[in-house]
Amino acid sequence: MITEHEANRQAIQQLWNQGIQDAMEIHNRTNIPLSTIYDNPKKLKNSGTVQRIEGSGRPKKITANASRALGQYIRQDFYIFTRALSTKLSSTGIDVSYRTIVRHLSNKI
Repeated sequence: MITEHEANRQAIQQLWNQGIQDAMEIHNRTNIPLSTIYDNPKKLKNSGTVQRIEGSGRPKKITANASRALGQYIRQDFYIFTRALSTKLSSTGIDVSYRTIVRHLSNKI
């Protein structure tokens, strides 16, 4: 099943390949938001495709299971220090700095 985002990407790329490279013209023909249209020609000019750019490939320090564990620890004690959270995670085999936890939690808020 194709998502709406993928359908939009395909429509933009098809019109681009047909020579229609004006954002307003693409918007008028497809009714896709202009912000989406402006982002995709940048991708087309730089890489030749509108496919989603994948991440760097670097593994995450805090995995989904570690994130879930952090949430449980915080629900048990809302005032727990990040250094204590780091110690608790290291006891489960996940070695992360308290600063990494701070960054992770600030992204969740």
